[in-house]
Amino acid sequence: MVNMRIVGAIIIVLMLAGFGLCDVAKTLSVNADILADLKFNSPENLAEKKYLGLSDGKNFRLPQVKARLLIVQLFSMYCPICQRDAHAVNELHSLLQKVPGLRDEVKMLGIGVGNTPYEVNVFREKFKVSFPLIPDDNFAIQKALSDEIRTPTFLVVKLTAGGKLEVVLTKVGEIKESGEFLKKIAAKLN
Repeated sequence: MVNMRIVGAIIIVLMLAGFGLCDVAKTLSVNADILADLKFNSPENLAEKKYLGLSDGKNFRLPQVKARLLIVQLFSMYCPICQRDAHAVNELHSLLQKVPGLRDEVKMLGIGVGNTPYEVNVFREKFKVSFPLIPDDNFAIQKALSDEIRTPTFLVVKLTAGGKLEVVLTKVGEIKESGEFLKKIAAKLN
């Protein structure tokens, strides 16, 4: 009986320590200069290029996106949380499109961490994603983050004059409530 209490106490301590580690992981540090220098493949779809304000080049950098704020969703086709949260993320994009003051100021881009173009297209079609998704099968985005990427992760990036980026908000985990997340994002426009 005493052994069971000790085992139970150890399990509780380990669980609490694990929850503490999860909270630490939610404070993500991003090197904005490295993030600004990363090259990504441009979306193949012309409408997606137009939405982001990109030219016809094969590659682009995030500072080239024509918006004041860019919401970058780091996802993986294999991430069950990304799949579960896809509806809320699509709803966030839909809300952005409905608000005239935000539609042109805030853009969304999904980056498939470790995903090939094929995998990104499977995710896009399965979850009917209406904003641009691009692959990052070489894990280039990992270089700009302080910790290993946990999907989903959301980076809200302010695009400033001169090609500089400022990461104004990070969120590790699902957004669940798109309206509340949108309020936090809109507050960063000021």
